[in-house]
Amino acid sequence: MVGGSGGGFGKWTGWTWMAALVGVACLVGLAGCASPVAPGSSTYRPMPFLSKVTVTGGDIPGPLRVRESSLRFAAGGTTRTFTEDDRVEAVFNAWINGHGQLVAHWERDGTVVDKVSVFITYGDTLEVHLGGPPAFPSVPSGRHTIRFVVEAPETARQTLELTYEVTGRHQ
Repeated sequence: MVGGSGGGFGKWTGWTWMAALVGVACLVGLAGCASPVAPGSSTYRPMPFLSKVTVTGGDIPGPLRVRESSLRFAAGGTTRTFTEDDRVEAVFNAWINGHGQLVAHWERDGTVVDKVSVFITYGDTLEVHLGGPPAFPSVPSGRHTIRFVVEAPETARQTLELTYEVTGRHQ
């Protein structure tokens, strides 16, 4: 019997409605992780939330292509000296065309510290800002490297690198 009151396939009880609503809420929440923070916004927060991706500009058709890119410290420059208490932040800038998946990761001294995966639907400039905890990644003392490795799109595969020196604590 289809429909009716036989307790078969088409009957929705209070529990099935609640389960369906919870399922839809979970799907909407998961989809929100890779979408803009607010309607009309171009700032993305990929997991695990160390990086912030910002896209600006107009819609340019075609597959995603990175035309030109650079890597710098947020405070400027490509080499710096910090103390162990300083916050070290890096920024990847790129001029892009088209739509597609950007897959990349940040490395500190060869160890992956954050992964970036975001689908870009429009824009001509891209910025990926690595923030992190207050002392990230300024300890221990010595010379360190931060790398930004673009894995996809395939035509944009590249690795950019910054170096910095940690001298000790603030006095």
